[in-house]
Amino acid sequence: MPALKKLLKSITDEPGVKRIMLTHGTMAPVLVEPNMIEELSPWAVDFSLNQHKSSTQWDHRYANLFIGLETGSPRLFEQHMKGKSYPFRPQQWPDVVMKGMEILNKNNWYPFCTFILGLPGETEADTKQSLDLLFALRDAKWCVVPTLFVPLEDTRLEKKGAQGAQLFKLTDLQWEFFFTCWRYNLDFYRNTPSVMMKFNLGIPIYYYLLGRKLFGDAIKYPLFRLGHFPEWLLRRKLYLDFSGRKQPKYQVPHHVEIPDHGFRPLIPELEIGRVMSD
Repeated sequence: MPALKKLLKSITDEPGVKRIMLTHGTMAPVLVEPNMIEELSPWAVDFSLNQHKSSTQWDHRYANLFIGLETGSPRLFEQHMKGKSYPFRPQQWPDVVMKGMEILNKNNWYPFCTFILGLPGETEADTKQSLDLLFALRDAKWCVVPTLFVPLEDTRLEKKGAQGAQLFKLTDLQWEFFFTCWRYNLDFYRNTPSVMMKFNLGIPIYYYLLGRKLFGDAIKYPLFRLGHFPEWLLRRKLYLDFSGRKQPKYQVPHHVEIPDHGFRPLIPELEIGRVMSD
């Protein structure tokens, strides 16, 4: 913490520096040090380039941070990226995301988050778990971008023959996830009557003239949700129900317990912030 504060302050104290942008982070540290976000906000938020009307900062500024959420499936999470949740266990990942997002948003941090579609071994049940987490985050202040899995060169997955996901091979549930993400972004960043009217009118035109020729009928109802079609038309065709009849599977926990991993740090008294700042 002291090192991060010193870093941000040293940058903003430089003559001529008016705005700063953060880069990448992870969600777990937000829960481990919940006061960290509040203490860094005078620099991260007040000097940010970004503004949004929902921010409670005096100039409506908000901090942006790139965070990979990647999946709502604890099974896939443990298989492919379990270190991302440390010191929490992979099974706690949905709770970590929910609580972390609450802490970030409370302090006017609106993260830029990614999810991965088509992770190796992804099943319909896994996609539904990601949809459940996405649904629980429907009122969050964030940008959420669905990405397609691509194996990196010279990695174990590539050597095992893992294939990248392709748009024309996405399942109905994956298409629903894809377009629900962009529906969230549209509502949060472009929610004005003039923009919505033009956009919504263009959705069926795109689908019938080009969309279904390129990607088939699987995109129809997910695309129509992006276009704000009424939920009575959509809820019987899609997994998620935005009509208000169903409560989300996940809620923001009061506290996420750090489990006992059965060992003690080699240097328990080590202060990372002090080491980094010296």
